Amino acid sequence: MESARCVLKAGEGCVEVWAGYQIQFAGMRRFTWQDEVVSELKTALTTVTLGAGEVLSGVYASTEGARCDAENRLFTNPGASTFPSDTAAIRWERGTVVPPPPQPLAGEGGVHYYRYSPGSGFRVWQPDQTLARWSGVVRRLAHDGSARPMWLALREALLVGAVGVLHPPIGESTRFGLRIAVRAPARGPKSAPAVSEALVDGALCALHAGAPASAAAAVAAALAPKLPGVDPGRLIDLVTDRQAVLPGSPFKLSAAGSVQLSPSDEFCDAGEVSIVRDPSAAVIETRGEVFTLTRSASTSVRG
Repeated sequence: MESARCVLKAGEGCVEVWAGYQIQFAGMRRFTWQDEVVSELKTALTTVTLGAGEVLSGVYASTEGARCDAENRLFTNPGASTFPSDTAAIRWERGTVVPPPPQPLAGEGGVHYYRYSPGSGFRVWQPDQTLARWSGVVRRLAHDGSARPMWLALREALLVGAVGVLHPPIGESTRFGLRIAVRAPARGPKSAPAVSEALVDGALCALHAGAPASAAAAVAAALAPKLPGVDPGRLIDLVTDRQAVLPGSPFKLSAAGSVQLSPSDEFCDAGEVSIVRDPSAAVIETRGEVFTLTRSASTSVRG
């Protein structure tokens, strides 16, 4: 049988993709077949019907052992437009087993497996110990495609005690999960895949300990132009190391003086983002929780 670079299989309420290389973000894709399979995926996903209480659930698994951001692999990299525009809730998990592909795969970097189906709960992992939770946190800044608006909202909440930190910081290599629920005005956001990366990265950055005191002023100065209206002194307080959930600093300063928000999302092996639009709401509010994970009794991603 001839080898393929990727194989897509749709039916029985789910869509599966096996690829010889990961699906990268648009503009970064190395191969033309990556664009082709994303187009096929978009068409196939229109056949997936969600029942009451179900969300679009994705599982990513790979024969590679490297850590990765499962939410990115499943939703951000294919692109928000790949998913139906009314996808108001998504779930992602990092799988531990790759089902055999229907035919041999050619490529490099092992086998990468993507599965999308209706789901009412986690399949591979289960929440274990709650590490932190919050509710009613208002996001003051508009969505700009970055993690900054969510980081600012949740970090401010953390500093005033509106985030319940229920556990000391976890170890650097601890797998964890995350849930974020958005209460949105009528104007939106409407699509969970369109905002999931910014919400997840922002929330996780806010729950990292922060920058060491020796670097806090430089980090704050780099962030200030992107956060108009935030008092510079307050910004130093916000970025400075303090008791939180995730260890270390999420800030990466460049030699040119810019800063990147980079959380340890490669250990976020399960998560959910959901949006409920409320015409009576004037602002965007979020509630959420972070928790450790325990493996489900079954390792099968096919139920």
